[in-house]
Amino acid sequence: MKERPQVDMPAFYDVHCHLMNLSHPAFVSIIESMRHRPREVIYSQLASFDYLASSLLKRGGEHLRNLLAVMDNDCADILFLMEDDLAGQFSVSKGNRAFKEEPPLRDGVFHMAGQEFSSIVLTPLVMDFSTPASLTPDTYYKRPPRKPIDAQIIDVMYAIRKYVEARPEGMLRVYPFLGVNTKNHSLEGLARFLDTWFSKYTRDEAVLERRFRAAARHGTEIEAQDFGLFAGIKLYPPLGFDPWPDDPEEREKVDLLYSFAESRRIPITTHCDDQGYRILSLEESLLYTAPSRYEAALEQHPDLVLNFAHMGKRHIRAIRGKEQADWRKEIFDFIRRYPNVYTDFSFVGVEPQFYEELAKVLADLDPDDARNIARKILFGSDFSINLLKIRSYRDYMEYFSQGPLADELKLSFCARNPRNFLFGER
Repeated sequence: MKERPQVDMPAFYDVHCHLMNLSHPAFVSIIESMRHRPREVIYSQLASFDYLASSLLKRGGEHLRNLLAVMDNDCADILFLMEDDLAGQFSVSKGNRAFKEEPPLRDGVFHMAGQEFSSIVLTPLVMDFSTPASLTPDTYYKRPPRKPIDAQIIDVMYAIRKYVEARPEGMLRVYPFLGVNTKNHSLEGLARFLDTWFSKYTRDEAVLERRFRAAARHGTEIEAQDFGLFAGIKLYPPLGFDPWPDDPEEREKVDLLYSFAESRRIPITTHCDDQGYRILSLEESLLYTAPSRYEAALEQHPDLVLNFAHMGKRHIRAIRGKEQADWRKEIFDFIRRYPNVYTDFSFVGVEPQFYEELAKVLADLDPDDARNIARKILFGSDFSINLLKIRSYRDYMEYFSQGPLADELKLSFCARNPRNFLFGER
């Protein structure tokens, strides 16, 4: 890869992606949850056929096989794969859709939506899969597997070190978000956990970049907390996190988390669509995932930096004949009321028509309201999970680049807004 030109260009930000390999997810918990709730699983897929079922049935499960071809790598090789894909190192097989644009990563510059970018900032979300399984496997080995989050952290930090060593002039900068589920900690344990991983937290982008570039100096025996690279917190309600529990002890832990993040202005990204990995019942998962579940939290912590992922996409529009709440409208209302609420369009950008819909949504708003909302929208890909619906990372980028949004809006979504979300306004 050629050396990057020394010019003042913005960075491109993907604020929602994953460095997840096959050792990370709690597959047994997910499988057992599906096995014990077969009617619910079938209903969920039929009621949201456009989400996965329509895609996974095509070409002998090609999308699923493509996803596994990525997740079967270690985390460092996933970083190499992402960068190489954007540089055009993967060819399109005969009969498949050809790309409309040149490889966006060329001549040491990232070209996207008529703009040039100096680097690509990734914030991979480390998921907390350590919630004890509520359903015991009906197998000979009945002991549920343990998925300590520390193992994921080490994988991700090792990947960063390996990437910087192999590609010191590479285009990627990687600042992970740490998965937190308060149910998996005591109050004292949660305080220790947050202090361990965020004792060196900074909103200074230059400091974070220096730490990232220095990752190659860390030895093989990784003390991951020494990296000081965590840039935010990831919450995932379908794995059991309740944003505002009724139980007083659980509420105290959640309040500690929000107070810790608010006082340090640590950004939080929470899952917000009605699909994804789920070990809860559909009803409980939807209750915890709904933006309205954060209403009291935002009232108590109005300066919380909070991103609702997937723009609140509802794939299931009705349950038992009852129309479901429009989560996107609820998120936009929060954006109007609270200064640091954001939303990203990770995964939903797998369909080119999403950008036509978003352009229309913004055009139908009052101009001042549209400007305010547009300042809080973030580019996210959900790679590699998005491979369940799309061929490649490069395709996802090209759909964004080719979409009907104005170039100024695209620049806001992929550069200005995410930088503000992560580091604050200049």
